[in-house]
Amino acid sequence: MSRRRKARELALQTLYAEQVSGADWKVALKENAERRRSSGESVTYAGELIQHVVANKDHLDALISDTLENWTLDRVSIVDRTILRIALAELLYVPRTPTKVIIDEAIEIAYAFSSRDAGRFINGILDRLAKEVRDH
Repeated sequence: MSRRRKARELALQTLYAEQVSGADWKVALKENAERRRSSGESVTYAGELIQHVVANKDHLDALISDTLENWTLDRVSIVDRTILRIALAELLYVPRTPTKVIIDEAIEIAYAFSSRDAGRFINGILDRLAKEVRDH
């Protein structure tokens, strides 16, 4: 597994902990990184992604909400919502990462942490968002 995949998973687990338990994300990141024995590079990238999500959560949620059809963001599972936020933040604020890589990684993480249906859902939403926020 790549360091970037590990970083994205670490970001997901950290943001999930923050949402569910109200933990400070910096504390949750440190604890998750220690438990997973994450490399410094993975922790750094996870921290970068988390900072983008935390600082821009309202904007990310608005973009995601506008893309949902016959669905509201609060009906999306916490895991899927968090995967979407992380991937959208990466699409918007980390231009060095190719769009296809971001979407593929989000789908794989959804398969690992959510469900098969979540993978298809994540793919559809991110594909539409990528067309809006990135030049192909």
